[in-house]
Amino acid sequence: MQYDDGIHVIYVNAEVDDGTETARLMKYFKTTDPEDMSQGDLSSRVHFLKCEEGGYGIMCEMSEKWVAEGREEGRAEGEEKKAREVVMNLAGRGMPAESIADIVKMNIAVVKQWLEGAAVK
Repeated sequence: MQYDDGIHVIYVNAEVDDGTETARLMKYFKTTDPEDMSQGDLSSRVHFLKCEEGGYGIMCEMSEKWVAEGREEGRAEGEEKKAREVVMNLAGRGMPAESIADIVKMNIAVVKQWLEGAAVK
């Protein structure tokens, strides 16, 4: 099946080693050995990021950023899960959706969507 979305996607089985350049590149991606210079500019960049002082600093900075973003994402997911739980508990006690939305400080449309979704299940 083809999609005309302007994106070109190729699926590669990285386990196949048929001796082609693609197979060598897939092997490199799996190891990203900074001493393996077989992939030209890519290898040079990996070596810089993993072994050289300036590159190591960049990697540390990016890693810290990704960890912080992951924590924030997890926190938001946890808050949403707790809010949904409170919404369901209040609805189970017969409270109207408008009052629930006011208590949990959420958009009424979101509260109604959650309640409708729970009713379908």
